[in-house]
This record gives sequence, structure tokens and C-alpha cells, in this order.
Amino acid sequence: MNTLKQAASGELLTDAQEAALTAIKDHREDDAKFINLHGPQHAGKTFLCWVLQQDSDWAYYQALPDNANTPTTIYDHGNPDRRATRKLRNHASINGLATIVYVTERPAEEVYPRVELSPAEEHYSEIASNWADLGLDLDTAPSPIQQ
Repeated sequence: MNTLKQAASGELLTDAQEAALTAIKDHREDDAKFINLHGPQHAGKTFLCWVLQQDSDWAYYQALPDNANTPTTIYDHGNPDRRATRKLRNHASINGLATIVYVTERPAEEVYPRVELSPAEEHYSEIASNWADLGLDLDTAPSPIQQ
């Protein structure tokens, strides 16, 4: 996974990931405070977040941190339930966060707008090709069968 994270760049995004990235950036330009990136497990949401982090001033966290150090924050592996999203809103208010990308497998309750990463089969072919170019084990590459 470290090789993949280090190689994260816009050139390795699939068409579906590029569309999701564009939607996230558009929502940020529209001053959306919360953006919910959601999609099935192994769809490439975390990879997309790594690219977003490297591409701009976003801080990436795998869970809701006690203190975020930038006003633009990515919280990966979020809980989509209402109780968790209300906690997220309170946390953002207390810590002065400007924009949060909240990453979940299913749409989060009370977090709008939503950006869905719902890849078609060719998405996984592009991922396999990228993994091969990076010398990663194709037996562990994401596939639609894992869904």
C-alpha cells in the first residue's frame, strides 16, 4: 500500500475517479462545507483522496482527529449514520474547519452534497493496468468481484 500511496497522482486516476475529483473541486468552489464521497469498498476512494491531498491544501485523516491542522480536511472511513454525521458537524464548528470531504461506503445521512464513485467494469481494468505499471501484485488488485 505504501508504493501505491507514494505513486498517487492524477495520471493514475481512472475516468470514474477523475469525474469524482472534478465534482469535489466544483463543490468546494461553490463553498460547500461538507462533501460526502461515497462508493463501494475497493472502488478507489482512498486513492482519490491521496491524489486530492497531494493536489491541494487538504489534510488526510483515516478517522476523525482530535485536532485538524488545516481548514480543508478529508476524513476517510467515515460512519454514514446520522449520529456520526452530527458529531462531524459539531467537530467542524468547534475546530473552524472550512470544508470536509467525508468518505463513506454508503451515502452519509445529513451530509450534502454527495459525490458517488460508482465505477463500471472498465474502471477495474484501468486500476489493474496501473498496478501492473507500478509492479504491484495483480492478485490483490481491486476488482468488481470484491464488491
